[in-house]
Order: sequence, then structure tokens, then C-alpha cells
Amino acid sequence: MHNLDGRLVRLLQTDGRASFSDLAKQLGVTRSAVTARFNELAASGELRIVAAIHPRVLGLNAVAHLSIQLRGSAEAVLAKLASLDGAVFASLTTGHYGIITELRLPTVAELYEQVDAIRATPGVAAVDVLMYKEVVRSLFLDKEPLQQGLELDGVDLRIMGELQKDGRLGFEALGECVGLSASAARTRVLRLLESRVMQIGPILSRTGSSCSMAFGFGITTVSGTEEAVEFFSNTPGVEFIASCFGRHDLVATVGVSSLDELNTILDQLRNLDSVASADSWLHLRILQERYEKPLDNLVAAKA
Repeated sequence: MHNLDGRLVRLLQTDGRASFSDLAKQLGVTRSAVTARFNELAASGELRIVAAIHPRVLGLNAVAHLSIQLRGSAEAVLAKLASLDGAVFASLTTGHYGIITELRLPTVAELYEQVDAIRATPGVAAVDVLMYKEVVRSLFLDKEPLQQGLELDGVDLRIMGELQKDGRLGFEALGECVGLSASAARTRVLRLLESRVMQIGPILSRTGSSCSMAFGFGITTVSGTEEAVEFFSNTPGVEFIASCFGRHDLVATVGVSSLDELNTILDQLRNLDSVASADSWLHLRILQERYEKPLDNLVAAKA
């Protein structure tokens, strides 16, 4: 990824609806340059701006990271993951495990059921499960919504659904989609953003043609995860951080533009006093990101 692209994406992680004028000012380039590059990335499918809805809002209280060891082709395993409601993410990776997936489900019992289904799939040699204790950052989201009991009506859900398709949809067009005026749509969107129910930011496709790279990190600590969480929180390009139970105490994902950048992160990470060991893996191809599916289920339940 070009240096401008990386800086642009990191600004969009903070505010996915930032105007091109504001982005240009922060990047130190012309508005036309930012607009052209954004449109190129969006047209190629490499960059999407979407609304991420906090899992707690969707009633998804059992969230886990699965590392799948393969024996043979990944095709049947990927097909199984595509068929599971709880599998919101799937990626082919380097290293001991060939696939990383994330499951988000309402209960632990349902989570275990889907893990068993994956284990029984042809081509699966083993499945290692990390149960999340706390998701510190996930798809540009903060820890928890500020208002745990915030009431969401059908209009709120429809707004979030439209913004999951296009996070930069204008307020006038959004209002037309959900039956509101532009000002009423704006008020609703700001309420959802300020309460941390949702946040709007970028998803990178990272297909084989992408120039950006996403690396996963698994960290084991000797004295708690606070130091490692702070380290990753201050690392440019961080996309995901979670403390967990299992073979790692913390997992994280960071987008980098070069192997030199990765090497610097690993060196600094291993130098932390609290870090006992650090593993890393490259996401070769992210094949499944469908964070909208749980919202579809919630809309259907309220219908």
C-alpha cells in the first residue's frame, strides 16, 4: 500500500465519515488527490467504509478466535465457515494453522456447537479455541457502548443496516431509505456514534492483489496484559486487540505496509518486560467479513 493510502486508512479508522477536505488538510495534500485516491480504492473493492455494530448490542456475548490446522485443501473448511451464522470472519494464514476464524454467538453453548461442527469438517486436523475475555478494539470499535441500556427501535436498526452497506451514505439519501428527513437521520446517526453503539470506518479487502498486509499476533505474558494492550493501542495500523483464555493471553491484528514495519513491531513487543513470548502470522487472504449478518437476524426478530 502506498504511504498516502496507509495514512488515509488510519485517518478513516478514527472517522470514517470525515470530509475529503478535512482528510486532505490532515494529509497535507489537495482535496482532489484524496478524492481521486479514495475513489480508486473503493472502485477496486480494496477499501470499503462500513458501520460496525458493537457485538453486545446485537446480543452476541460469546466471542472466540479459532485457529484451524488443516490436512489437505482448505476448500471444504471455508465452505463450512460460510454456512455458519456465527462465523463473521475467515482468513487463510501462514504458519502452523491454515485458517483463522472468529465466531460471534449469543451463548457459549451455541459457540461450542459451531466449534464441534468445524472440528467434524473434512480437512480439519485440529481446532485451537481462544475465548475472548475482553475485546479492547475490534473493527475500529472501543471497549463497550457508553449506554448499555440504550433503546434501539426499528428505524435505528434500518439506519445501521444501510450504513453497513455504505458508511459514507449522505444524510439525505439515508433519510430517504428509512423514511426520515436529512436532519432527523443526522440526529439518529450522531446518537448511535456518540453512544458507541456503532462506529464507521474502513475495511480493507487484502486480496491477493492488495499491497497492504495484515499480521496477527498471539502474546503470552508473565504479569498481565496491560502493558501489551497499551503497546498495541499506540501502534499505528492496529485493527484488533483482545485479551483471552487459551494458549495466548492476548491477540491483536495490525495492518502494515512493509516487512520492515512488522519487524520493528515484533522487536519492540518482545522487548516489553511483561511479554514472555510472541507469535505472529500473516493473513494471506481475508475471505469472509460479514459483520452485517447478526444485525439482519436482530431486524428479523423485531419485525
